[in-house]
Amino acid sequence: MADRTAFDVALERLGFQVTGTSRKGGRVWSLPFNRHLTFAVHDDGSSHVVLSWALGLGEYLEERGWRLSVSDTSASELYPQYDVQIARDIEAVGAEMTRVLATLRIDLGAPDL
Repeated sequence: MADRTAFDVALERLGFQVTGTSRKGGRVWSLPFNRHLTFAVHDDGSSHVVLSWALGLGEYLEERGWRLSVSDTSASELYPQYDVQIARDIEAVGAEMTRVLATLRIDLGAPDL
């Protein structure tokens, strides 16, 4: 239980809050990273957690004066094809968040795109 409490405290220090329960009966922790990007940690108490994220792509693009080919921009989300299972360790959570942020940096004007 001490490890679980330490992990909980570490997630709270990063700004995560418990926002629900997962399908496996564990807790879901969420961190609204900014207005459009939210990280989620699914913790079922095992030695690993699942880290996922969602980006409100429609609203993000609309703020910049762009449109998607769908009328309901609030329903247009970008999320990973596969969630990532990582060690139940706060350093692993931080490293995965950093990796995700790096992959979200897209230069739409890059000639090699």
